[in-house]
Amino acid sequence: FDEAYYALWARYPQAGYLDHPPLVAWIIAASTALFGGGEFGVRALFWLAGASIPALIALLGWRLFDARTAAAAVLFWVGAPLVAASPLATPDTPLVLFWTLALLGLAEVWRGRTSAWVLVGLGVGAAGLAKLSAGFLALGIVLALAATPSLRRQFATPGPWLAAALALATLSPFLLWNAAHGFATLAKQGGRLAVAHFAPRYLGEFVGAQLALFNPLTAFAGLYAADRLRASPSEPMRLLLATSAPALLYFAAHALHDRVQGNWPAPLYPAFCLMAARAATLVPRLRWAPVASAALGGAATAFAYLHLATGWPTLGPADPALRVGGWRDLAQTAFAVARARDAHFVLADGYAATSLISFYGPADAEVGELDEPERWTFRPALDISGDGLALIRPAFADQLGAMFAHVEPLQTLHRRVGGVEREPYLLYSVAGARR
Repeated sequence: FDEAYYALWARYPQAGYLDHPPLVAWIIAASTALFGGGEFGVRALFWLAGASIPALIALLGWRLFDARTAAAAVLFWVGAPLVAASPLATPDTPLVLFWTLALLGLAEVWRGRTSAWVLVGLGVGAAGLAKLSAGFLALGIVLALAATPSLRRQFATPGPWLAAALALATLSPFLLWNAAHGFATLAKQGGRLAVAHFAPRYLGEFVGAQLALFNPLTAFAGLYAADRLRASPSEPMRLLLATSAPALLYFAAHALHDRVQGNWPAPLYPAFCLMAARAATLVPRLRWAPVASAALGGAATAFAYLHLATGWPTLGPADPALRVGGWRDLAQTAFAVARARDAHFVLADGYAATSLISFYGPADAEVGELDEPERWTFRPALDISGDGLALIRPAFADQLGAMFAHVEPLQTLHRRVGGVEREPYLLYSVAGARR
């Protein structure tokens, strides 16, 4: 549903949106222009971006260490089950891409090419256009300069300041949009920083999820490297650790009071893969780890895709794959009723259903959400003055009476996935919008 939501953004390209910076929408707009408006068209350029990340990791590993470490890092990367999600049209793939590009620029600066500060600045800025968590990268680069002896003198050169200026210039369209909209995105994402209660159970969930998504073998090699090298880490290891530290510390602190979504640490994976690869090349007993990690991750990814494609093996009602799918048929049924009744709009509850119904409905369909008008300011306001339909879950039925003078129940629809009937949706005819 997030992909469908971002695909709606792409129909109205602008410099900012409530939930995230605009890069995901810009990429989808370009991708659908080239490859069409279906699922493949939405995702095509994200496939290409995801496919380029292993090459960047290899180049970064070669510039910081050597060719063997670079090869091992790529094996660790492809062995991370979370990498299987990189073709999805979300902000995470461009975030990882440009985060890694900025690290490559910093590696070139470490090797003596001060002109690479341009790459650092553009990488940080582009990562910021993907997701606000790129701010942790900027802090990490400052920390890396302080923690890496040969880089400390860079503070007295124009390079870091040029990089900062380029990053801000790249971000300026988004920053100006936010300033003109009451800093909406910054306020929404900054709300995650608020601590409502102490709930350390999320820390265990965070660690367990990352072990699974990163790959236990890769995690073991990386931790082994950190333990072996903590007394006197090499400068490349200092650089990788320092640039990752601010984000990692934040995620650990956040997990003490709220859930850390599994994809949030994704931009740290390239650095962690390089640290694990360094351990595998330096410690004979770990030489097997890269190939074993790639095999384990590949098997897990193949199993997940097989299950999504075929439903085998059957996992019952708790199957997480049942959360997706069935929306095309649901949308087609709802809009067939809308055409038959000459309904001018369709309302849904929640941005997920609204986005999916919009994506799978006719291109000119007028679809809106019952609540959260602030999410939809990127497009013209929906006119609900005429006759329309409401496709809602039972819990939202009472809300219709407060919105419309005439509310008539029509039928109950179900989202079906692989023959399994999921949650019911009530279809209502509505008219006479109350002001």
